[in-house]
Amino acid sequence: MSIKSDKWIRRMARDHGMIEPFEPGQVKSRAGERLVSFGTSSYGYDIRCSNEFKIFTNINSAIVDPKNFDANSFVDFRGDVCIIPPNSFALARTVEYFRIPRNVLTICLGKCVTGDTRVLDADSGAYRPITEWGAARRTASLGPGGMRKARVSAFAAHGVKPVWRLVTHSGLSLTATANHPLLTPGGWAALCDLAVGDEIAAAVAAPFFGVEPLAAPERLGRLVRAQLQAGTMTAIPDAIFRAPRSDLARFFAAVMDTRTEGVRAAATALDDLRHLAARLGYPCRMVTEGRGARLLVRAETRAALANGTDGTQAREAIEWDRISVIEPAGEAPVYDIEVPGVHNFLANGLIVHNSTYARCGIIVNVTPFEPEWEGHVTLEFSNTSPLPAKIYANEGVAQVIFFEADEPCETSYKDRGGKYQGQKGVTLPKT
Repeated sequence: MSIKSDKWIRRMARDHGMIEPFEPGQVKSRAGERLVSFGTSSYGYDIRCSNEFKIFTNINSAIVDPKNFDANSFVDFRGDVCIIPPNSFALARTVEYFRIPRNVLTICLGKCVTGDTRVLDADSGAYRPITEWGAARRTASLGPGGMRKARVSAFAAHGVKPVWRLVTHSGLSLTATANHPLLTPGGWAALCDLAVGDEIAAAVAAPFFGVEPLAAPERLGRLVRAQLQAGTMTAIPDAIFRAPRSDLARFFAAVMDTRTEGVRAAATALDDLRHLAARLGYPCRMVTEGRGARLLVRAETRAALANGTDGTQAREAIEWDRISVIEPAGEAPVYDIEVPGVHNFLANGLIVHNSTYARCGIIVNVTPFEPEWEGHVTLEFSNTSPLPAKIYANEGVAQVIFFEADEPCETSYKDRGGKYQGQKGVTLPKT
């Protein structure tokens, strides 16, 4: 399957009525008022929510049963702004009516990363998988003056989605949905808009440290180096990430053999070391060598380590790192966090962005649009935040991506008489 471009989307909308009404570009404002953007993007279409809503209430039922759904469990609402109660949900429909071609599958995506993506706890120094995150912690974020601490206000799980894997020249990698934005020299760009050779922002100076001292940093560093070289260590111990700056610098200097260009070990362990090096401001590059990898450090960094400094060699907070690989990586559970104000965070060493509603703890759930299905799309908005949440009618809410198969399917949704074929308005579950 191949992902379809804006040219294809415009042609199919114009010649075959695939999307009605259709917006050929991106609409970001109306009469001087800022909007949540909608319309055609580089490799997708940002759909709008109509002003028809069904807001869930549990007054009449204590159990949600998809096989016996009670219409009385909803309150109908029509208006420009729908307010969803905390930890509740609402149904709506798209403004757009879709007619999906026989050889196309359409998927609605949030802008998320996979669960193994690691995010820095800027207060404790811990380097956590995103699945272990929640609100109230602070992480590393890029601001006008470089990397800074920023509060995480929400965490959202978006279910299983198709994902792509990106690898940079320096060895950084990220697995995310196709529309997840990364920072480039020209601004934010979705992963699906990037190509091999393009540059994205990688952190080389993220000076955030813990407060838990190491008993003997140099001795621990020599022990870790021996285990890395012997191939018996695949990850740096968690206690190292929580160390204060001076202890971390002494540990790192002991691990790195300053007489050689770098250290060879398992790629997972070297990825940990590179992250620690970025905290100290030492730019590094990881290259694959057979079953292992080598972490390469610059000559000036080796000299600084040999002199026992804990200062930085990086002149800027980020460097532009060229993309060397972009490839499909199947499907995986995906997640996002919200960082108010700057709306970005450091993920696996790269600067990544969030989507608008996900940043507020609002999750948009939509089933795939199958071949030859047509109708208005029923949207489900889940408010995972502890506060009431607003949904704006006639503004963007999510992005759909079109995948074209090598050959048409034998049996389409229309052929088998799907129960949601031709649906109009907000449609409740059917059995």
